[in-house]
Amino acid sequence: MKKLIAIISVLAAGFVGTAKADITMSAGSSLEMQSIGSASNLSIGGSLGFAFSQDLGNGVTVTMQGLSFGNDIDVVDNIGTTATVTSLNTSSLAGDTVYINSTTDGIDGTNTAYLNATGLDQTTHTVATGTTIDADAFEQISFATANGTLTYGSDVEIDYADLGVGDVLSSDLTDKGLGAATSAMSLGNTTGNGIQYATSFGGTALTIGYLLDNGGGADKFDTSAAAENTMAIKSAIPVGPLSVTIGYTSDNSAGATNNTMGGSTSMAAGNGTLSIAYVSSDAATDITQMSAKYATNIGGASLAIGYSSTDAAGATNTNDITASISQSVGTGASIFAEFVNRNGAAAGTDTSAVLLGSSFAF
Repeated sequence: MKKLIAIISVLAAGFVGTAKADITMSAGSSLEMQSIGSASNLSIGGSLGFAFSQDLGNGVTVTMQGLSFGNDIDVVDNIGTTATVTSLNTSSLAGDTVYINSTTDGIDGTNTAYLNATGLDQTTHTVATGTTIDADAFEQISFATANGTLTYGSDVEIDYADLGVGDVLSSDLTDKGLGAATSAMSLGNTTGNGIQYATSFGGTALTIGYLLDNGGGADKFDTSAAAENTMAIKSAIPVGPLSVTIGYTSDNSAGATNNTMGGSTSMAAGNGTLSIAYVSSDAATDITQMSAKYATNIGGASLAIGYSSTDAAGATNTNDITASISQSVGTGASIFAEFVNRNGAAAGTDTSAVLLGSSFAF
């Protein structure tokens, strides 16, 4: 990897006549197996990302997010889903051959539609969709000085009040397929086009964020139009042996304002660290959540156990217990195991799962 970065840096310097820019690359892969109910599920995932930074020589460093893309269980990665495959097989294309990027673009057999500017005759033909790769590119730019860092982007996330500590799972596959929680904490509307400023003074860290449009994903939008916005603030304060963080988020969506407040603290306990948190949200349904986590090391392995209890008005409480243990097996490589158990899920659904996995950083 270092050789590749060196080559890219030299080529970039050749184009601009200087070698001030720093280019970093990150990559990783994972192989996981989940056991839930009577099913065993396998997953392989990976990610690759580039970031670029430049020291302007005047006390300001500019960093661009660059390009990043991944392949995981939350993305339909070039695989037709059950729905799209079924629709394709039941359409009038079934049994015919589709020619693309050739001198005979079109469909053989009795279908006479040909590929052109308007595509296939969509009144009679259905083509499989859901074949995208999860990718992000150039969505944020940051300006760092000695006084703090200002970030602007179309995908800024400011869910500062989401301070729950009870989920110690690192894999999205561990609780995949688990019964839906009767009570669940969901903030929503905390990602979009906006700014974030982070600074520190006197041992206190302060972060402020504002979304001009919490719809997210747009590289261009009309700031003079009526937009749904979100503001948030977070502060981390040392209090004796404790580290205390408090956060507040207020989002305006569909004519309603939802406020969420959260607080968490952690302290040394035994051979590890004990953390507790409380979050309250007055969304359409008032929701509160209490959570705790204990993390420690056993030999060369890292162990964490978490617990959360969520109470939504008018619904049964949902209690989750999570646990994880990870062991390094070489530079950038580790094996891990995770467990989750849920009390307060819909009747007849799976309430616990176990996952074994390995991860590699390149």
